[in-house]
Amino acid sequence: MNIRTAFLTAPRLPARSFVCGFPRVIMVLALFWSGLHSVVPCWGQTGGNPGGGGGNQGGGNQGGGGFPGGIVINADGIISSPAARRINPALEQKRLKALAEKVLSSDIAVASELRKVSLVRLEQELRQAIDNGQEVSLPLRYLAGITQIQYLFALPETGDLVIAGPAEGFAALQDGRVVGVETGRPVLVLDDLLALLRLSNINQTLGCSFDPDKQRLAEANAWNNTNNSPTSLAAAKQRFYQMAKVLGHWDVTVFGLPESSHAAVLTVEADYQLKRLALGLDRPKIRSFRSHLDMARPGENTMRRWWFAPHYEVIEKSVDGNSFHIAGPRLQLLSQEELVDAQGNREDAAFTEISAEKYTQQFNKHINTLCEQIPCFAGVQNLFDLAVVVALIRRDNMAQKVNWTPGLLLDNEAFPIQSYNVPTEVPSLVNVKTAGSSLLIGLIGGGVTIFPGNVIRRTNELSAEKIPEIIAPVGEDAAWWWD
Repeated sequence: MNIRTAFLTAPRLPARSFVCGFPRVIMVLALFWSGLHSVVPCWGQTGGNPGGGGGNQGGGNQGGGGFPGGIVINADGIISSPAARRINPALEQKRLKALAEKVLSSDIAVASELRKVSLVRLEQELRQAIDNGQEVSLPLRYLAGITQIQYLFALPETGDLVIAGPAEGFAALQDGRVVGVETGRPVLVLDDLLALLRLSNINQTLGCSFDPDKQRLAEANAWNNTNNSPTSLAAAKQRFYQMAKVLGHWDVTVFGLPESSHAAVLTVEADYQLKRLALGLDRPKIRSFRSHLDMARPGENTMRRWWFAPHYEVIEKSVDGNSFHIAGPRLQLLSQEELVDAQGNREDAAFTEISAEKYTQQFNKHINTLCEQIPCFAGVQNLFDLAVVVALIRRDNMAQKVNWTPGLLLDNEAFPIQSYNVPTEVPSLVNVKTAGSSLLIGLIGGGVTIFPGNVIRRTNELSAEKIPEIIAPVGEDAAWWWD
């Protein structure tokens, strides 16, 4: 049987194939990821890590550490996935709890429906540790084990600026990511808070994107035009893999965030895992969940961007302006069709394919479950929460309300955040499916984007009866967190 390939065949038009007399092969455009390189394992430990497992969470280490999560970044900044390993969930939770018992005090290891952390006292604790030459404690590094921010409070009577949310004991997974021992959800990371607080302008676009090199995209177009003759099914499959080699590596761009920060690399990891789901290379444990490659049909546009953006159902503000409540899924998937011309130029298309709409709807329907199963997605939820909180603090002058001028939290020289290997490229990755006598391949581009100013632009009124009672400890030795 003969197959004819089609890829970016018409300038300013979606790539389609209409070949009389031959079955069709459709490319649903390519991105990233091929085999492993000589890698730096992502679980090397330097210290400060709760219960082993690595993650390079030691304070102020500027050497460039292995990222604690589900990606590996080699010395050249190229991203790949670590080898999958089977884990018994019950045994893993037992291991995490045992580790937490060893490294955490009993009070902070207890789950709490609403744990409060004073940013003012947090800074005081950090200053004391540094002045005494002590290592910053794990509760400080992981913000007392809070797994999600639900409230922000200004308490003028005690001079506290407080974040609050559910919390639990925490420990490191085998890949170094620090998660709650009850839910497995990532805990808030101090470095992420510091990275956002230290931005000169929080009201800018923050995130990352994966983009094809314009010249290589044009070269792939030209290559296809000379390699689209009818051929066998096996040869057609091979052409797709050859096309990935022509496309080469895709550029990773981090914008707004410090490019070597935990926050920046976390967004890259989430984007990487997002694309693997879309291509069907990873499968969530959700009944009837289908990849976009599963949904793609012959004749569809070959170029599509996917990206994560914030989604909050409500941001509520009290009448006195001292209390905020945030709620909702935090995260949503968006998509946009693109057109590519013969020179490799890209522009947004004025249409959306049915399969893209269906995949996006399916993804957002299951967003909570996906965040439970894929820790980096939950980590991005936490990052969005922190960005929203920082934006609210600045917009509403909440530090001034409690007569607090942040010092150490804004000082990258006195207290530098951890630096990681900077991700710069992702290899092209190919997945192929057969559909009768046709062949489809998924190759996708996208990112993670947040514009905090847009998220907080509109707030509803937070009624007094919905504001939880916040009684801050008093005295010079008052704790920096409490339940």
